Amino acid sequence: MRVTEPFATSLRRGVPLVWATGAGPDLTAVLGWGEAFRATAQGSDRFTELDAAFSAWASTQPAGSKPLAFATVAFADDSAAESVLVVPALVGRWAGRILTVTGAGDLPEPTEPCEFEELDLLPGQLTRQRYRDAVAAAVERIRTGEVEKVVIARDLVADAPEPLDVPALVARLQQANTASWTFHVDGLVGSSPEMLIATQGRAVRSQVLAGSAPVTGDVHADDVTATRLAASAKDHAEHAFAARSVAERLASVAEVATRDPQVKRLPRIMHLATDITGTLDEPHSALVLAGLVHPSAAVCGTPTDVAFRVIAELEGFDRGRYAGPVGWLDADGNGEFAIALRCGQVSRDGRSIRLFAGGGIVAGSVPSDELAETARKFLPMYEALSPVDRP
Repeated sequence: MRVTEPFATSLRRGVPLVWATGAGPDLTAVLGWGEAFRATAQGSDRFTELDAAFSAWASTQPAGSKPLAFATVAFADDSAAESVLVVPALVGRWAGRILTVTGAGDLPEPTEPCEFEELDLLPGQLTRQRYRDAVAAAVERIRTGEVEKVVIARDLVADAPEPLDVPALVARLQQANTASWTFHVDGLVGSSPEMLIATQGRAVRSQVLAGSAPVTGDVHADDVTATRLAASAKDHAEHAFAARSVAERLASVAEVATRDPQVKRLPRIMHLATDITGTLDEPHSALVLAGLVHPSAAVCGTPTDVAFRVIAELEGFDRGRYAGPVGWLDADGNGEFAIALRCGQVSRDGRSIRLFAGGGIVAGSVPSDELAETARKFLPMYEALSPVDRP
């Protein structure tokens, strides 16, 4: 089935699974409706368990079928949140205003958008002052040599009088963050700028982001900021931890090449970015590779085991799927997984969403500066949820 329509209309056909990137004629997306298969997992083997469940189910499908699955995986081994893999009954591929649908069942009719209500935004587990205190404690642990880098996150909870209009939220996120990967899987929704792992055949790639500065929209001022970011010893130290953590793990299964870091500009923030490419020694699924490189130092720290422990002690809350891999894979193992950043988890009743943002703490980090960085990272979700459209 082929349907010609705007992308926002496709998003209003039910509440689809979503993976989208780009703008205008370059916008591409994979959408899913219904469930042909679902698997869940928890614990340290969650990546391999989900991958094995998908492979076993795919092997029972008719010859020539090419099933595709969406997945969202919890950040921590001991998280109470389930890691979920869903094979939709219908798959829609959107490109150039054309939605091409395959699978069994009827394509849902588009719904009418709801009016955005102003949300009550409340502190989560970490208040602003508690976040500053956690950053200060992390800097002290770095000073004593316990850990080299640790990522400290905080959360906010937005309550709504009516269930959130998730399709409208996804549409707004995609329109405002065209250089990112917009996703919706099992209530986790956001637009991540960081590709953790992407595979096609034996080709593999990753883009690591760490080290950041604000974007104001003033071209001259932002050029100056970008130059300073590119020269910042503190940001390069943070970035080097993150890039090395991914490259070294990929090198165990592939021949890899790493580019020098460049500045990547987004609508509200810029980052140092390193592209890593490689050729796999033998085939591996995108989900298994995501498990191999997760967590990078960009969302955890280094050494990894120590940083995990420090995060648990200083944050004091379960991140759930925030900062875990989110994306899609097919039965051949090809796929794309971003790190779940600039995102929120919608509650089961749809009336609230828990938002997350974090920052990498290294020697020289200043608590008030790190708090400001998390505020910038909340902006994509906050603006997409606002009743006032951003000009």
